[in-house]
Amino acid sequence: MHGIYWDCDGTLMDTETSYGLAWKEHLKSFGLDISEKETRQWVGVDDRLVHSFYTKIVDLDNFEETMDSLGKIIEGTLNERLLFQDAKDVLIEASDRGWVSACVSASPYELLKNKLIKANIFDYFSFVIGGNLVERNKPYPDIYNKAIAELQTTKNIVIEDSPPGIAAGKASDTYVVAVDRGIFSETELSRADVIVDNLTIDVIEKAFNSL
Repeated sequence: MHGIYWDCDGTLMDTETSYGLAWKEHLKSFGLDISEKETRQWVGVDDRLVHSFYTKIVDLDNFEETMDSLGKIIEGTLNERLLFQDAKDVLIEASDRGWVSACVSASPYELLKNKLIKANIFDYFSFVIGGNLVERNKPYPDIYNKAIAELQTTKNIVIEDSPPGIAAGKASDTYVVAVDRGIFSETELSRADVIVDNLTIDVIEKAFNSL
């Protein structure tokens, strides 16, 4: 059985910017003003690590309360228009072909689920897992290992857009397709098995045929 394991932010949905701005807005309420450039260093990184970093600088609420606050800030920006069209097309075609899809994100599960529901794609996934449901989040392989074990697929592809996600996919011994969304350099994405500017069903089919 063929399995596609999708990252969400930056891969399926154009939410990296809104996510970074949510952190910026939240931190500003605690008297810390960070630049948009600074928020880019956290793309694809476990929110627990981001929270831990800034807790040493300002007196943030606990992790769960912080994630609730970020979720409320982000919620107003969520809709189907945030979907990358190439990812949406591949997701639908993969479903038509009987390939199984899972959404595997560093974001907390409830926030991830809300994003997928708002984008009207939640039902395309046979399994959805957030980074708070594993002990070690990306760049460790735990989250991909757990998703693959859950679906029991035999030919597996990870689709990612960030270095931590690519590292997680490769550490799980899975073929990784990196989609270049213009945030990271080709060098930063170079650990992937293939880098593409645009996702197509042909790219995925070729990857499966190589396994």
